[in-house]
Amino acid sequence: MDAQVLQGAAGRDPEVKAAGIQSLEKGLRVLTAIQHAGRAMRLNDIAAAASMTPSMAHGYLVSLVRTGFIAQDRLSGLYDLGDSALQLGLAALSRTDFLSLARATISQLAGELGETVTLAVWNGDAPVVVDKIEGRSDSVYEIKVGSLVRLWPTATGRVFMANLPKAEWEHHLQTMMHQGGEAQASITRFITELADVRREGYAATLPATVPDFSAVAAPVFDHRAHLKAVITVLGRQDGFDIAPSGRPLTATLRAARSLSVRLGAPVS
Repeated sequence: MDAQVLQGAAGRDPEVKAAGIQSLEKGLRVLTAIQHAGRAMRLNDIAAAASMTPSMAHGYLVSLVRTGFIAQDRLSGLYDLGDSALQLGLAALSRTDFLSLARATISQLAGELGETVTLAVWNGDAPVVVDKIEGRSDSVYEIKVGSLVRLWPTATGRVFMANLPKAEWEHHLQTMMHQGGEAQASITRFITELADVRREGYAATLPATVPDFSAVAAPVFDHRAHLKAVITVLGRQDGFDIAPSGRPLTATLRAARSLSVRLGAPVS
C-alpha cells in the first residue's frame, strides 16, 4: 500500500493510523497479557494486565476465542492460550535459525563491552565452543571454535552443570576433579554450590582458567525452558568487573535473556 492510499484509508477510518490498526493492537495486548502471565486467567485480571475495562477486554476475548488463539475453560471460565496460538508459536520456532540469532546476539555484546564473547553448547560430555567474537581489546587465543571447555572451574562449565541433569555431568566432573588432586569433600562442596549458580542465573570466575582472564557466563534457554547454550564474556583480570552490578555481567544477562526470549523461553 503506497503513501497516498494509506493516507486516504486513514482519513476514512479513524481506526486506521499510519502505524497500523488500533483495534488489532488492543487485541494483541489481550493475547500477550495471557502469554506473559504463564497461566490461565480471569477476565478481570486480563483486563487489568491489558489496561482495559472488563467489557472491552471481553469483546476482544470473544473474537480471539472464535479464531482459536484463546480458549475458555467451560467449568472455571478461565482464559488461556488456544491451539492457534500454539501453532503460530511452533511455526515461528521452526523457522528460527538459532546459530544466526546467537551470533547476532554475541556480536552485539562483544561490540558493547569490547571483550571476547563465546557461545558454547553441550555435546553430551562437555561444553564445546560453537562461536566466538573477538572484542576490541585483548584476544583470548587459547579459546577456539570447536574447543572443549573444562567443567571445572570455568564459569561456562558451572552454568552448564547448574542447569543440566546431574546424571549428564557428574561422572565427568568426578573424574576431572580427582585427576586434579581434589578431595571428595571439595568435590561435594563444589556440587552443592551449583545450586547458587542456578538460583542467581550466572557464574563468574576471577581469574578464569585462561591465565590473566576473568569471565562471566549466563544460560540461554529454549521454548521448553531447557538449557540451549551458554554465553560467556572474558576480559583481562585487572580491568574486568565481575560484580553482580558490574557492566559485563548485567550486559551478559540481558543478552542471554533476549536470546532466550527469541527462542520462545517463558518470560519470567
